[in-house]
Formats: sequence, structure tokens, C-alpha cells
Amino acid sequence: MVRVDFSQLVELQSQPERIRNICILAHVDHGKTTLADSLIASNGIISQRLAGKLRYMDSRPDEQERQITMKSSSIALYYEGHLVNLIDSPGHVDFSSEVSTAVRLCDGAIVVVDVVEGVCPQTRICLKQAYSENLRTVLLLNKVDRLVLEKKMDPVEAYKHLRQVLEQVNAVVGNIFASDVLAKEELSSDHQLSALEDTDDSRIYYTPANGNVLFGSALDGWGFTLKAFAKLYQEKLGVPLAELEEAMWGDFFYSPKKKSIEKGALEKGRKPLFVQLVLDNLWNVYDLVENRDVDKLKAISEKLGIAQTVRDLKHADIRIPIRNLLSQWLPMEKFLLELVVNNVPNPRMIPETKAEKLLCSRMEDFHSFPEQTQKLSKDILKCDASSETLIVFISKMFPVDKKSLPQNVVESFSRMTLMEDSEEAESCDEAFLAFARVYSGTLKRGDKVYVIGPKHDPRNLLSDGFDLSASPHITQVQVDHLFMLMGRQLEVIESVPAGSIAGIAGLQNHVLKTATLSNTPFCPPFVDLPAIATPILRVAVEPKDIQNMPKLVRGLKLLNQADACVEVRIQESGEHVLLTLGEVHLERCIKDLEETYAKIKLNVSKPIVPFKETIVKFVPTSEENPEEELAKERERDKTVTIFTPNKQSFIKLLAIPLPEEAVELLERSNPILKALAKSQEAKEISHYLKDSLEDLKAKLSKIFVESETEELNASTVDKIWSFGPKKCGTNVLLNCSSFNHPLVWDLRQVPNDSVDIRHSLESSFVNGFQLASLAGPLADEPMQGVCFILLEWDVTAPNAEADESSSAVVSHGPLSGQIMSIVKDGCKKAFQNQPQRLVHPMYSCNITVNSDVLGKLYAVIGRRQGRILSADLIEGSGQFDVSAVIPVIESFNFATEIRKQTSGLAMPQLVFSHWEIVDIDPYWVPTTEEEYEQYGEKADFTNIAKVYMDSIRERKGLPVEKKTVEHAEKQRTLSKNK
Repeated sequence: MVRVDFSQLVELQSQPERIRNICILAHVDHGKTTLADSLIASNGIISQRLAGKLRYMDSRPDEQERQITMKSSSIALYYEGHLVNLIDSPGHVDFSSEVSTAVRLCDGAIVVVDVVEGVCPQTRICLKQAYSENLRTVLLLNKVDRLVLEKKMDPVEAYKHLRQVLEQVNAVVGNIFASDVLAKEELSSDHQLSALEDTDDSRIYYTPANGNVLFGSALDGWGFTLKAFAKLYQEKLGVPLAELEEAMWGDFFYSPKKKSIEKGALEKGRKPLFVQLVLDNLWNVYDLVENRDVDKLKAISEKLGIAQTVRDLKHADIRIPIRNLLSQWLPMEKFLLELVVNNVPNPRMIPETKAEKLLCSRMEDFHSFPEQTQKLSKDILKCDASSETLIVFISKMFPVDKKSLPQNVVESFSRMTLMEDSEEAESCDEAFLAFARVYSGTLKRGDKVYVIGPKHDPRNLLSDGFDLSASPHITQVQVDHLFMLMGRQLEVIESVPAGSIAGIAGLQNHVLKTATLSNTPFCPPFVDLPAIATPILRVAVEPKDIQNMPKLVRGLKLLNQADACVEVRIQESGEHVLLTLGEVHLERCIKDLEETYAKIKLNVSKPIVPFKETIVKFVPTSEENPEEELAKERERDKTVTIFTPNKQSFIKLLAIPLPEEAVELLERSNPILKALAKSQEAKEISHYLKDSLEDLKAKLSKIFVESETEELNASTVDKIWSFGPKKCGTNVLLNCSSFNHPLVWDLRQVPNDSVDIRHSLESSFVNGFQLASLAGPLADEPMQGVCFILLEWDVTAPNAEADESSSAVVSHGPLSGQIMSIVKDGCKKAFQNQPQRLVHPMYSCNITVNSDVLGKLYAVIGRRQGRILSADLIEGSGQFDVSAVIPVIESFNFATEIRKQTSGLAMPQLVFSHWEIVDIDPYWVPTTEEEYEQYGEKADFTNIAKVYMDSIRERKGLPVEKKTVEHAEKQRTLSKNK
């Protein structure tokens, strides 16, 4: 291939209608980076022979070693007068945040599916994300060569298998579409079916005849659409092109006698047209791999006009000449990029809904923004390079090696380095660039632009002018250098017109992860990137030499900026904690810290897993007299009455468990509750938030009515005082006392002028509840699913004759503080009056294995307290698709153990799934005769909940009930002379 001239790419940047911004999405090991190599080779950047082996987009050494992509990276490609900005993204779940950064900048995507493995968990997530971001996608059914070489399928079996895989993909897409339609339509169940029927879903499905499906093998460099083969056979069969293309995917066959296409191939025992015209030819070529018939291969190559060298034909690996033959006969890059150009919209064809969605979240009303802000959506739709309004979105900051940059760029980086110390500035080998797309206007080198932080609100701007110094969430900066991203290389450019993707230098001191750039302060920050996975795995890090602590702090800042997936926190104890998505991600972060950013040796703690605390309904343990135990439990007083130290106030509380459905609903409604907490300060409330709150209130009321708990009924919803922790959790504070408080559902809470002294103490009471729900009594972990009922609250007004001197206040503190303290203590005591449980996070695990190692797989999952949910035989493959859940705390080195036990045949993917109650009381000891008989006095079995609880308490420095020595005896040495 001829190397494309860089000037052509720069020239095309100014023609938005000729630009396509796309990313490659797939499950891990389905062939994304190999596909990218094939497309890059078409531009002459790498050799066609190295495509699939070089992994050009994987520039990190650990990416090459592990053979997985860990970061999203972009390259500009030329195809028939079009500029294609291609972003290769990771497929491993540990790096799913990198996928979000890629998806946000694109208008379309190539979804890759391995035809042998079919639809995998990450494939579903990719399809869902592409749908939510309004991306137009094309489907590549990859690794078709495996069907003939590995699975030994004949063409008819392969055709049936391909149809099944396509149906699986369309089933996932249809499910995503239906869920979205039903979520948007706030209708009763009677009308939901009609809502689906009224919505047009013809464009969302993948059908080869519609020209949005490609079959191929990225490793061998070939691919085709139905149209490609229809053009080959059109003249020979004498059938119109459109008719032939439509009939090639379905139950049709060609009748040589009638010289026409007929229906009913399977009924009449004939081969379908797709098998006749396509698969038979491909299978004949791949049969040469086993037969090694060089003469036949040479004859086929000559017939197709493809030159084969003598050296290739005599090569020890027969696949080399076969690869040459197929990649020249059916070039992957030609047909795939043609599909992309025809299906993916250019930057000027962004849907109007997407433009508003970028600027405004669903919880806010776009029409509540100033008029200048509302006009910006039209600027995004126009995508005009000559527009005076500049809008740029930065999806992430990424590190580059300074050695790969021109000298003048390196010098400017050293001037604006984060560290003031010149020695440390020189020791940092990497510089940070912004990964960005220009949505409106032209970004030029030297431009002064506003960097708009995620908390900036244009509604708060003064009408008479904008004061930069008075706005904490907006700064002004000068753009230093601009780059066209070319994979491992960067090309310096002077300007970036609207519609293009580029790298921006000079922002590393102003942007942490994401930001919006504009020349107007009325531009709102773009909506946050969607979170695919939750960072659940944590470790504490510290330097081995304590004098290197400043280097560690600086290294953590750089790591936080360089890695879109990681979170860095400083605990109350002073520990520096890394939050990561999994073990592979954690290993990469520690390696980057030690070798690149901090350059010091680290002590890394054992992984820290967050827990939650809850209470459950009492369950009798006796098999003979359960009614007697229940009667005793009912008689026991579970209420807590507690007074303030100065006896001026007392409260009476009761804790009960919330129904499981209510907890799940509150978890799903977390964004709504967050928006509710913020709404008190907002100037205008969106209709969507009002409707969402009404819907949440109605669902909660229904759950409370249907629950068997006496304390919960239809009026309970109106008694909710607060949610916790952080006003958006799954714990509820109910007010059943004589105190009248404003409803939590009120979006505008008017100050109360009542003479009741309790109104002035209301915030202290709520804060006490928030503190209690944030740190429970078991191990100082947040509570979940607990309902605290305030039965009585009495505050006596201070007596004029009483001693109200300063000494009284000093001894007990102000009343507001006392209220906060007794509410916190009262909630914890009420919690302890009920059966207590720990709640731990669970990973969902999907593994595809052969039947001969299924037993070993079950054994590993069983040893780690896991549960098998399903094990389904994958049709036509002899493999099982196993779904399981496993506690996060038991998952360390799980993947390594699975690979060892199954000889590398099983590769698990762990994704955070849900929170699950550990169904053992941490404080359980045998009490009944039955329990003594079964377990003995010491209860000789491992109470896993107590083990978890003690490990958390030890780590936090809380007291632990532990016998250091049991059954101690005096030891004597055998030798008396010593």
C-alpha cells in the first residue's frame, strides 16, 4: 500500500461532511486490535504482512505482553476522499471506563463479534452503550475461519451457526430498545405494548441485506458484504442486483434450469444461496490448509488475477499464501470502510436529541438555561468551522513519552510541569495531552479559551457581565500545541476545525480527567461520561521509605490524571487509597506508580473490600418450638429511648428492615435522590425530575402496602423525613412523632415560622441520622436497607431560672450538638436491637469451558463461597456457558487459579453485580440445646461473617474480641541441662 500523504488528512479536516468518527467495540479477544491493524495497513503505515501481529495501537509494553488493549487510542485514516478517525478501545472489563471516553467522541461504531464465542457479557455492554450515546453501528462477524479450521463445520452448518449468532445479537439489541422505550413511556401496563408497536425499530437491527453486516477474518485480512458477492454473480446468474442481494441471506436457492431464485431451500434439500455462492468458495480455499495442494492454490490465484511469489507458495505455513489470496480478493479494509462511510453519519448529522443530551442531563430542564446556552445546541448541530462559538469536549487526559515529541514541544512542557522543583520536573518522562473533539468553531494554537469544570452552572452567571475571578469552576488558559493523533505518533498541526478529533497540549494543570473548552462562559459542562463498571477493589499504598511521601503524593496525582478508570482517595486515617476495577487494572496502576509516576518502591496493602451493614427479620432457629421463639421475640422491647446529657430533650427510636424490593428501588433511583438533594439550591426544577419523583413515590407506596411489616403502610411515604447516607442512600428516616416537618418530596422547602423549638434543631437531627447511616455499629461501614422510625421527640424550652451560664454550655455543649450525638447513638442502638448482618459485594462471572474441565471449575467456585447460577450448553460447540456469582473478598487470584485448574482453557471475566447479605449473625453463639448438641460449647465451625467483621475492625483499629491463647498449658523443654 502507498503511504497516505499527511497533508491530505489535514485538508480533509476542514470538510466535516467527509469526516467519520468511529470506534471499535467488542468483548476481550474478539479481534478489535487485529482489525485496527488491517485498517491501518491500508494507509501504508504498517506492512500488510504484519497486520494482526504488530498490534500497532497497543503502544504500552504490558499491552503487548498480555495481548490485551488497556487504553483507547486514536488514528486518522484516509479512505476514498474521506477522513476516518478510528479509535481502538479495550474489551477487558477492568478498562471499561476507557470505552466511555471513546464512545463519547464518536458518531458511529464497529461492533465486533467472534462467531465461535458469540455474544459475550462485554458485547452486551458495548451494544447498550452505543445505543445510549446514539451511535450508528455496523456489525463485523469476525473469525469465520475458525468455523472451518477449528470447529470443522461444513458450509451448511456454518451458515446455520452464523444465523444463530446474528439472531443473538439482534435479540440483545431488541431487548435494549424495548427497555428504553418502556422507560421513556410513563404509561400503564395496558398501553406499554402499543408504545412498542408505535415506535419504529427497523433501523436498529443488523441484517446483511440492509448493508450493515460484514463477514470476515481480521487475522487473515479478508471480509465481505452480501453486495460484494452479489456484484460478482449478477451477470453470471442474470438476476437484478437488489433481488440477488435480498435473496442471499434467507431460505432461497438458485435453480439452474429455471435460471431464477426460488424459495424453500431447506424443504427441497437444496443449499441456501449464501452457502452456494459464498461459503462453498471460502471452504474450498481453506481446505487447502489441510490438503496443502500448492498447484490448486496457484491456479485459483491466477484465475482471480492475484500474484503469488514462489517464496510464499513454498512457505512452511500454508496459511501465508492463503492469507495473501483472500486479503487481495476480499480486502477487509475496502468493504468495512465502505460500510462505515455509507452507514455512519458525518459530524453535521448529529441528531438534535443528542446535542441537547450532551449539554444537559435528563434531571435538568434544558429550557431553564439562559438563551445564550440554548443556542449552543444549534452550533453543535451546524458543526461549522467558521462559527464564532468554540465548543470542545475533552474525554480524558493521556500520557505520551516526551521523547516522541518535537524538541520545542518538550521545552514548553517542562515550563508548565506540575512540579515547581526542576529536578523532579526533569525526572518525569511523560507529558499529558487532552483527548478531545471539536464540536463547533476552530481551535487554533495560541487561542485563549475557558476551561469549564463539571460544577459550572451558566444559570448562575450575572446578567450584567461575567467575572472570571468570581467563578470557581471556570478558568482561562492558552492552548499551547495541537496534534493530529496517529496511533503511536503525533503530528503537530496549527488548527483543528469542527468535527475533528485531536490532542491538545497545555492543559495538564487545568484539567484532571474531563472538561469542556469554550470561548463563552455560557457553555455548560458536557454531561458526565456513563459509568459502565463500579470501582470496587481498593488498596492502600505507602512508600517503603517514608521520606518519599511527597513523591508518592505527586505520583498519585499524575496517575489519577493519566488513568480514566482509577480513583484516588485519602482516608480519614491518612491512608492513600487506590480504587480500581479489578486485579489486572490494579497491577497496572501499581506498576505505573513504581516505574513512571512516583518512581519509588511501594508497600501495598492487602485488597480492601467495602462492606455494608443491615438488619433482617427475626428467624427462629429451633426446629421443635419455633412459635415459642417468635413469641419471645415479639415480647422483647426493641425501642430505644435516649436523653441528651442536659436532660432537655429525649428521643424514642425503632429500627426495622426495609423490604428487599424497596432497597432495590432506592438503589436504582440513586440519581433521582441526588438530584432531589441538589434541587433545594436550583433556580428551576425539570419536569423529568418532578415526574420521576412522583413515580418513585408511587412505587414505594405500593411496596409498603404489599409488605408484611406492620409499621409500613400507605401513609408511610408521606412520613419520610430523610434518606441516608449522603441524603441519597437506601436507608430511611420516618417521623411518626408529633413534630411536623417539611416533606422530603418537596422540591421547594419554605422556611418554617412555627414557634416549635424543634424546627431550629431539625438539621441537627437529620445530620445525626446521616452520620449513623454512614458508619454502622458492626464495623463502621455504611448501612443499607434500614428504616429508623422516630416514635417520640420532645424538647423542653430552656427555663429562664435555670443556669444558662457559659459553664453549662461548656460542660454539655450546645443543644444542637447534643441532639446530633443522641440521634447517632440512638440509631446505632436501635440497629443492634435487631438481628444484624453484613452485606458484601458480589462479582458476576461468565466463563466458557469445555465439558471435561467443568467439574474443576465448579470446585474452584465452591471453595470461594461462590454460587453457580446456570450452565448452558452452547449449541454446536460442545462448550458450556457458565454463569456464577462470587464474593469480591474471595475473588483475589481467582483468574489465576481457574487457569491453573483448567490448564488455561477457562478465562473468567469478573464484573461487579450486586450487594448480597451474608446470612450469618456475626455475633452468633450456640444457645439452645439443639445448637449445643450440633456445634458444641465452642461452636467449632467458621463463622464467615465474624471473620469478615474482625478483619475490617482490625484494619480500622477498632477493638476486636479475640482470644490470643486458648487452652494454655505450661511448656517444658525435654533437655534439663538447658
